[in-house]
Amino acid sequence: MKPFIIAIYALFLFAMISGLVAAFRNADGLVEPDYYLRQSSWFREKTEERRIGLEVRRPASIRPGENELTFVLTEHGKPLTNAAVKLFIGKVQSSGQDVTRAMRETAPGIYQATVDVPAKGKWLVRIDLSANNLNTSKSWFYDVY
Repeated sequence: MKPFIIAIYALFLFAMISGLVAAFRNADGLVEPDYYLRQSSWFREKTEERRIGLEVRRPASIRPGENELTFVLTEHGKPLTNAAVKLFIGKVQSSGQDVTRAMRETAPGIYQATVDVPAKGKWLVRIDLSANNLNTSKSWFYDVY
């Protein structure tokens, strides 16, 4: 019985060491530096979004070629005016076609920007919004056919 327990202990020790070595060699860099500081900021942003009742209506789709993207921003159902809004659009598979544009307010609460989508695929669209005490981002994925 004693050799059996020693064998199980040795097997367990070997498995633990192998797991640690494999994890160390294959580290993929997914650990975020300053995680707690960033998450604290994220929770403050989301709390502020809920407090002002932020709603974002986004385009239903995007297509290859030039797109006029329009976002409607409201707070408690009223237009969110005089906000600094930046649009980021990038292909998920590569970063070579990423674009950032400042959006212009064409009417109260309506923000527009023109971007070129050069290829089909999955695209990330994000708006970075800064207004009053609010600094936040909203993201969506689009399949472009």
